[in-house]
Amino acid sequence: MPRKAKQQVHKGVFEKDKGSSIWWVRYVDVDGKRKARSIGTFGDAVNFYEGERARIRKNVVAPPSTHRGVRYSALVDDALAYNETSHTDRRNFTQRLEVTREMFGYRVCESITPAEIQDWFGEMEDERDWSPATINRYRAVMSKAFKLGIQSQKVNRNPARLVPQRKEPMGRLRFLSHEEEERLRKTLIGRPLCVPQLDIALYTGMRKGEQFTVSFDQVDLGQKYIHLNKTKNGSSRYAHLNSEAVRVLRQLQETHKRLRLPADATLFLSRKKEPMADPKHWFANACEEAKIEGVTWHILRHTFASRLVMNGTDLKTLQELMGHKTIAMTARYAHLSPAHKLTALETLVPVHV
Repeated sequence: MPRKAKQQVHKGVFEKDKGSSIWWVRYVDVDGKRKARSIGTFGDAVNFYEGERARIRKNVVAPPSTHRGVRYSALVDDALAYNETSHTDRRNFTQRLEVTREMFGYRVCESITPAEIQDWFGEMEDERDWSPATINRYRAVMSKAFKLGIQSQKVNRNPARLVPQRKEPMGRLRFLSHEEEERLRKTLIGRPLCVPQLDIALYTGMRKGEQFTVSFDQVDLGQKYIHLNKTKNGSSRYAHLNSEAVRVLRQLQETHKRLRLPADATLFLSRKKEPMADPKHWFANACEEAKIEGVTWHILRHTFASRLVMNGTDLKTLQELMGHKTIAMTARYAHLSPAHKLTALETLVPVHV
């Protein structure tokens, strides 16, 4: 018969909600007032209680704390406000924040430990089949919430930052073949508003969040570039335009002038002449009609990069065109260009006179 787990007991330390594993301390301070505070683990609560008792015995008044009682839910609210003005992937950022709120929202921020966050990720990995990439995204949003909390002086530390990142497998690199692109374009006959969206994606390699938020006052057709001042990695960059991209953008510009749209209007419009924010629905329907599987809009960015490498573009140039911060992100396309490796190997062949 299994031995029953021994109940953890310590004077002044208690579990407010039985089975929650969130431990509190209760004590009478120097001023005679009763105090109660949520700490976290049983061990941390015991250590905190003993420390406070030692202070009280010395008749030392505790310094006022501006952080005590701030709950994680308050950090989520601040991060959501930040998200409305400063984040490019608002929908996913919001959804992930709300999931973390469900788990930690009621908790006092100072009581949340890296070990708890890591344990939760492990549970989600088992229960919901979260991949390493998914876990890293949730780690990032929690870390951002705590970072904003530190900046606003609501908390002192960022426990999510101390949680190790999971190693993400590279996976299979998917891109559109020319035959698949041809089938896709056939489905767009009669959908004139969709074709320019596809063209610009394939000719510039912009991320979806960049392509559908950029406006014409960021486009310089003379110098052949688009200035992207809000990118995924937080820095600005230039998306360069080939002659075909310039042609498509000139047509879009003429449409904007005809409709008398302001200079800060986004590039693409819906059938109702409203800004097109997300091509997901028409693109999914077109792919299904063309019988193309395993493709999302982001695959068009992979297609842009893959075709450049297969046409002989070096990785350093590709890194600049893609806006990657590190060459390691670009190196995943290296296997598509074996020619430079073969050229290097040929240098070992002795020259016979």
